[in-house]
Amino acid sequence: MVFFLLVGFMKHIISIVLAAVLVAAVYVSQFGIPHALKFGSGTSEQGEAVPSATAGRDGPPAGRRRGSGSTIVTLAKVEFKSYKDSFSAVGTGLAEKSVSLVSEVSGQIKDVMFDGTQTVEKGDVLIRLDDESERINVDIAKTKLETAEDSLERYRTLHQRNSGVVTAVTMKEAEAAVAVARSNLALAEVSLRERVIHSPIAGRLGLSDLEVGDFLANGTTIVDINNTETIRVTFELPERAINILSLDKKVKAETPAIRGRQFEGRIVAFDSQIDQTTRTVTVKAAIDNKDGQLWPGMTFTVTLVQESEPLASIPAIALTWTRDGTQIWVAKDGKVEPLPVVYRKREDDTIWIEGDVESGMDVVVDGVHKLRPGASITVASPEASSETTEGTE
Repeated sequence: MVFFLLVGFMKHIISIVLAAVLVAAVYVSQFGIPHALKFGSGTSEQGEAVPSATAGRDGPPAGRRRGSGSTIVTLAKVEFKSYKDSFSAVGTGLAEKSVSLVSEVSGQIKDVMFDGTQTVEKGDVLIRLDDESERINVDIAKTKLETAEDSLERYRTLHQRNSGVVTAVTMKEAEAAVAVARSNLALAEVSLRERVIHSPIAGRLGLSDLEVGDFLANGTTIVDINNTETIRVTFELPERAINILSLDKKVKAETPAIRGRQFEGRIVAFDSQIDQTTRTVTVKAAIDNKDGQLWPGMTFTVTLVQESEPLASIPAIALTWTRDGTQIWVAKDGKVEPLPVVYRKREDDTIWIEGDVESGMDVVVDGVHKLRPGASITVASPEASSETTEGTE
């Protein structure tokens, strides 16, 4: 019984010792060996640390303190340069002009003057309808007009002779009869012209099922016509892109239908408000399509690129975050001070900032988490900095 109690007691003691060793190890890894414990254990008479066999480098890592109390850091220069801000969106291409040709008259088709996918010019004849009745009506109207004009001419001759047979009222009636006959003839000629259907725009025709002998009812769609010399792409951009929107601004467009080629376009219109649901703005861009490779309905990825004004740029690791925002540590005369800045952009390992920053200013890029305002620093040699980076990796 005593033996088991003794074994349990020893296990308890061992657990406490192991926990103490673990806490000590974590402390040393985070804060180093306390100065009071360094004497006589790996230090020289001058108090300088003697490199251990496992250090793997000659100098102390950045961020550690020497015996003088300064912090070893690595510095970088502030550079002012521009960055490219880009926005990409997916949109659908539409023809610059698109018409669904609809019949305004009815009748039997006499001739179909086009084939599907054919290119036509404005005014080209597409359909001829049976026009026999309309031609007869034109002839009748012409005859009535001739009769009315003859009567008016005869009344004028009699009126000039002062025969008294033709009164002023009769002359007015004859003149009115001529005017009505002329109007009737004009209406008959319009009806006759409507039996021939022309293309209202230049463009490429779509498919049509109409054939000779079909009855074309009023309001029937004859064919779709698309003018594709210019393709208009409609797409949406986030609201933060409104500052770079302007008419005629260049855009790049790509379509999966034609791989490996990039098309240039320009902004021709954009909405005057932000969509409250999607928080986006609608933009339209025009792409030249003289070679006819682009078709309406294609999907496009449109990209806008805006080059900024030159801003201060630093390595990304130089920026630190606090409860009040972002800051950098500026080195001057062997000491450091924090400087509040505004974060603007990041590309790879470089960030752009705004604030009271000057070109050529020295900022701390390694060892920032050990710094305090007004702290003394020692700048690490490039070799030591490189070794520190490799050890971190």
